[in-house]
Amino acid sequence: MEAKEIAVRLYENKKFGSTYGKGAYHSAVFNASADVLSMNEKYLLDYYPFEKFEHLARTEEQMEVLREIGQVKTQDVLFSWVVQYNPATKQKTPVYGFSLFNMRDNELGLLVVNDYDEQQQWQLTAKPCRKDTGKNSPTLLATNADLNGW
Repeated sequence: MEAKEIAVRLYENKKFGSTYGKGAYHSAVFNASADVLSMNEKYLLDYYPFEKFEHLARTEEQMEVLREIGQVKTQDVLFSWVVQYNPATKQKTPVYGFSLFNMRDNELGLLVVNDYDEQQQWQLTAKPCRKDTGKNSPTLLATNADLNGW
């Protein structure tokens, strides 16, 4: 099955390392959104070092993912769980899936299994974006689509 067209926009987390409560720190290095064109779906991703990511696992499926991907953890790789976002209702729903982002070579992998057990997988390379002053521009963009039509 051919991968659907997707655009993943990664934003440097400007709050990284700052506190939001006693002993609680913002620890996501990047916040990201992934837009799947043909499915009209949007996913939210927060990229953490493995030490923080593993503590965010809540389900048995996520624990299984941790057992499988624990061998690829290095200082260069960030990890994210996948949350589906509905822009109309602003509802956020965790879905079965995860993402890896290798900061050394900007390789991004994303796996999502949706409600009807359809699996989508992407391997993308993120590229730096131009900074527009006054706009919330992404730091990096990873896509397999022509974005002129979006």
